[in-house]
Amino acid sequence: MKSIDKKTFLLHILFGFLIWLSFFSVQANAQSKNIVGYFTEWGIYLDDNYYEVSHIPWDKVTHINYAFAKIEDGKIAIHDTWAAIEKPFGDDTWQTPIRGHFGQLIKYKKQYPHVKTLISVGGWTLSTYFSDVALTNESREFFAQSCVDFIRKYQFDGVDIDWEYPVGGGLSTNITRPEDKQNFTLLLKTLREKLDTAGMEDEKNYLLTIAAPAGNSAIGNMEPDKFHQYLDFINLMTYDYSGSWEDVSNHLSPLYMNASDPSSPYRKERANIDWTVNEYLKLGIPAHKLNLGIPYYATGWTGITGGINGLFGTSSEALGTKPFHYIKDLLNSPNSSFVRFWDEDTKSPYIWDDSTGTMYSYIDEESLEIRCDYLEEKNLGGIMIWELSGDYPKEGGNTLTALVYHIFDLPSLPEPLYGDINGDDIVNSSDLTLLKRYVLEIIDGFPFSGALVNADVNGDKLINSIDYNLIKRYILEEIDKLPLN
Repeated sequence: MKSIDKKTFLLHILFGFLIWLSFFSVQANAQSKNIVGYFTEWGIYLDDNYYEVSHIPWDKVTHINYAFAKIEDGKIAIHDTWAAIEKPFGDDTWQTPIRGHFGQLIKYKKQYPHVKTLISVGGWTLSTYFSDVALTNESREFFAQSCVDFIRKYQFDGVDIDWEYPVGGGLSTNITRPEDKQNFTLLLKTLREKLDTAGMEDEKNYLLTIAAPAGNSAIGNMEPDKFHQYLDFINLMTYDYSGSWEDVSNHLSPLYMNASDPSSPYRKERANIDWTVNEYLKLGIPAHKLNLGIPYYATGWTGITGGINGLFGTSSEALGTKPFHYIKDLLNSPNSSFVRFWDEDTKSPYIWDDSTGTMYSYIDEESLEIRCDYLEEKNLGGIMIWELSGDYPKEGGNTLTALVYHIFDLPSLPEPLYGDINGDDIVNSSDLTLLKRYVLEIIDGFPFSGALVNADVNGDKLINSIDYNLIKRYILEEIDKLPLN
């Protein structure tokens, strides 16, 4: 009995420490800003937008949200098993315990331990059963525990809930109930409690975040004023204010209202980032908990008549979405007839081809910089990117992400000294011994946090006998420098 009491006492002490640490983490985030990037599971199947974990600009983001897990039998579950844990990458073999994207996330996390990875549940197509798991105390407990088990098994740092949407407004096939509004709050409370308990046991600070809607009716179907206390931050989906469901060409993600917008006064007032942000602030959400959503894609229309160089015109056909790199390539092409225009009211660009009546709305470098200034003025927590593969250039570029990173002036990792495994700023036999033990799997890690970066001396994202032999030759002065140095 005494040992149980002692354990309980120690857990309370640890819990208090974690709360204290969490407080200072929040303060640090308020200073350094979040750069949250969504990574999509299906990118490896797209010929025109192929994207894998190795393409992520790990040195320029703070959080990676993996999209998406689903809900099955009341529990969190992998949606695409092949992509998530089976497909071999790099040096994976059929004996590798966790392959696929999850395995790659685990490997890269060792090189970039400052980056937090979260599993995102739901999204537009996989929100069918949220209402069911949120319905009762038992269903909430069951789902929350499954999330804890999931992130422990696959080594994530937290859970991101993307319920689109409580009460209604998502796919017509979604299960919805009027009580979703209150049950969503209760679900987040249960998740927070389960994650905190697991954090005490694992000596970790597990994160809980959500993707939150930008529209007035969807916000009204939630209780952000009540549930924000359970969240580390909220990713605002401040895009899709206009899209393929409309026949009027309009802005995808306007910062402010344009008085010339032909929409109804009610919609015109609310269909912009500034209104959304102010609405959440009015509800009492701390500014540092709000991340501004930035689309790395464009939405377009064709067969447009009227409007202002295509803007606010009537379209005969919606074109759906295209990644930012598609727009960038169009503008860079000498054969393109698209011209870029700027809407000063909304602080937004768009491109227009008069010969075909085609217009695309998107976010570029100029408009992104203005939005970063805006969130700085509002003291918001940072940005959320939907989604990383859209950046320019096509093959894993980071034009927009690098811009945000430099605007926020986030602290950089130390410059690597390749071959320095123990962190003493010298490359010698001590480093070689450590690396040999690691390659032979005698040890599974290094005492120096930068060792995994420094050990990959040929830059192939693997740490193996090739790196060992290169460092050995360098120490013996058979070569005068290592490839990356």
